[in-house]
Amino acid sequence: MIAPLVSVIIPTFNQPALLLETLNSVLAQTFTDFEVLIVNDGATDDTLDRLRPVCQEQGGRIRVISQSNNGIGVARNRGIDAARGKYVALLDHDDLWLPRKLQAQVELFERHPDLVASSVPFAFSNTPTVPAFDASALGAIDGVIERPMRVAGEGHNFTMTSTLMFNREKAAGLRHGEVRGVAEDIQFQIGLLARGAFGIASSEILAIYRIHAGNFSRHADYYAGGIRLIRQMHRTGAFHEVGPEDLPHMLRWIAGLGRAAAVKDLISGNRLRGMKTYFMEFLHQARARRVKFLLAFPFLALSSPALVRRFSTRDRLDFTAREILVCPSI
Repeated sequence: MIAPLVSVIIPTFNQPALLLETLNSVLAQTFTDFEVLIVNDGATDDTLDRLRPVCQEQGGRIRVISQSNNGIGVARNRGIDAARGKYVALLDHDDLWLPRKLQAQVELFERHPDLVASSVPFAFSNTPTVPAFDASALGAIDGVIERPMRVAGEGHNFTMTSTLMFNREKAAGLRHGEVRGVAEDIQFQIGLLARGAFGIASSEILAIYRIHAGNFSRHADYYAGGIRLIRQMHRTGAFHEVGPEDLPHMLRWIAGLGRAAAVKDLISGNRLRGMKTYFMEFLHQARARRVKFLLAFPFLALSSPALVRRFSTRDRLDFTAREILVCPSI
């Protein structure tokens, strides 16, 4: 059997309606040389029954891999291990692709075979015509960023999981974290950025991050646990692939996640944990020279969640509204 050029990996758990809409956005792609691997993370509802007719209609193009409920990191790793394509595209079961998404990325890889990975501009479902990042501000040359960690450290969030495509051979050995519910993608993304050139395949929005009550990355627990795990990973050498020239940029990127985690706690009403995160982050934020954050946060901890939201989303704490309200990176 001839291997497809692209393997699309979709982990899923108990969201069949969203999954089918997501899957339809894949099947509507203008680029068609792909397989779809749906990793069923122990669904307890009718997900498999609802998938069956679609799989039969596609004649083997869709493979379903079932496992016990071990979390999205384990599911993504399982899908990557089973992928046959030269390129692997990740997609969460609740996000959407526009029709030219795969085509734009494959064309970029074919023009630049040394690329490790690429992304595309995306938007949030509540503002679907507003790109989440400014592609023109990333300094890409013909879509290629030679030092992607430096760009990430400057505060540009261009690595949402559902936009990522990577060369399977060049990303060999990289794994998603398998601690449930906390920052499962950060080690993988840092590894991709550390391995070489990164591409931005288009200037147009080609993916939609759907905002709904079930988003893990909107929950304060996910943020709080995530930043603690990331700091522990750094202390234990998990980011060893990052060279000394890129390490300061990586630490600035992680510092941004730390600020978002602390403010997210306040917005959710968890002042005690917010202050714990603040003290844990104090030296890191001081090294990053985030003076406004360090001075303002103790006063915000005494304020109402509504006031915290208004204050922080006006860019008065050295980060943007989108980092706080929906931060796909953790």
